[in-house]
Amino acid sequence: MSANDDELEALLEQLAPTPEARAQLLEEHRQLEKDLLRLADPLPPADFLAGVMKKVRLAPAPLPSRIEMGWAVGILGVALAASLIAFSSAGGTTQGLGVQFAQMMLWVRSGFVGFASALSSVWRTAALPVTVGLSGTFLMCMVALRHVAGRGGEARVRT
Repeated sequence: MSANDDELEALLEQLAPTPEARAQLLEEHRQLEKDLLRLADPLPPADFLAGVMKKVRLAPAPLPSRIEMGWAVGILGVALAASLIAFSSAGGTTQGLGVQFAQMMLWVRSGFVGFASALSSVWRTAALPVTVGLSGTFLMCMVALRHVAGRGGEARVRT
């Protein structure tokens, strides 16, 4: 017996010292368990979801606190300062901002041109082998189907 069993026996002795009282207590416990198992959760009312959504719509949206707003402004300020420091440390000035934007656009355009060139060269070199491979596969499937179907066109099963 474990410590839990000893505690249970001591509790039963305290609550029901006689065998008749113990039997009655155990029967009441069994009936309570049976009643609890029979209970089922009731279904929510049909308009439950609509009622909840109505309450959500009518409830005011919580406003951010002053501390949260302070943190947001601080993070935004630090991010802007870091971007300005990075821009100026790379040798950028406000006069050269347009030039840098144009250089970025040229870099993006050359990337697109390179991707299109690579795609076209792969298509030209791989199209013929793929077409030959698919044609051979189709031809082999047709020969196998004709062999399975037989010359008369009826399917035969050989055992």
